[in-house]
Amino acid sequence: MQIHLETKPYAALEGDALVIYVFDETDPIQGRAAELDKLTGGVLSRFAKSGEIAGKSLETTLLHAPAGLKAERLLVVGAGKREQFNATTLRKVAGAALRYLKARGAHKVVFLVRENDATPEAAQAVTESAVVADFETDKYKTEKKNDKFIETFTIAGFAPTEKTAAEGGIVRGRAIGEAQNFTRDLVNEPSNKLTPRILAEKAEAMAKEAGLAVEILDERKIADLKMGALLSVAQGSVEPPRMIVITYTPSNPKPGGPVVGLVGKAVTFDTGGISIKPADGMEKMKYDMAGGATMIGVMRALAALKPDVKVICVVPSTENMPGGKAQKPGDIQTAMSSAR
Repeated sequence: MQIHLETKPYAALEGDALVIYVFDETDPIQGRAAELDKLTGGVLSRFAKSGEIAGKSLETTLLHAPAGLKAERLLVVGAGKREQFNATTLRKVAGAALRYLKARGAHKVVFLVRENDATPEAAQAVTESAVVADFETDKYKTEKKNDKFIETFTIAGFAPTEKTAAEGGIVRGRAIGEAQNFTRDLVNEPSNKLTPRILAEKAEAMAKEAGLAVEILDERKIADLKMGALLSVAQGSVEPPRMIVITYTPSNPKPGGPVVGLVGKAVTFDTGGISIKPADGMEKMKYDMAGGATMIGVMRALAALKPDVKVICVVPSTENMPGGKAQKPGDIQTAMSSAR
């Protein structure tokens, strides 16, 4: 999906749909919504008068072939109370609009920010939401909805003088959104497709592509370092554990500056071991690696955002399975911290 900023008059923008959001108030058709109302011959005010457009949170009204616009459709999305509106609300509105239009075969969408929202922060929020909302979970489905896709997502409502700053917001929003989708893809993988070794391979590939330093410790190195707690969880599985270490270093690190540490657990499947968990909901135990996946995704975002602080991410990964070699309740294990 291409995302870009357009500073031309929004009435002149072509596309499958133009999106505008309105607030829940006595007269929802104000500001740019009022401008659109005038362009379309008062259609928005008529719908508002009948109660079909009221600005209720995420309420949608779709108008086809609106007069005065080059866009084929006009989607009005409710943004709730104006006094409660913020970047989080804007993300929800943009995401809801994209999902709604994508399901209805729109490929080229124009999102119009309101008169007071033409800021880099708004451009970032809308972009992040669009990227996240465009994510699909049909990776393993035989039949995919190949005709349902967003080709271009245009953000409008900015003046030419605001373009450079807003485009910076788009870059940041895309980096954060894509990192979230990278994480979601890892978390959604079934456990036979994401063992500790595969997770380590994916993390290593991401880090190298993003320009991050990465070290993967295998079971031998983990044993050499006396990481007994990690090894004890892994010993009931035929899958060996991995320790993933990813480091982001700024281009000009400050001598003696702070170092941020991130730690995320990545148990790619957690049966509970010998103390096996109830069967109901067992399939959800693949999500026990979500913490580790999130930290890996954060590192992906940091590589693009380039903060001026060093960050080290540590993700221990293993399976926790029952078996003849599994640890038993009451066993004593020596952790790395107590072995030194």
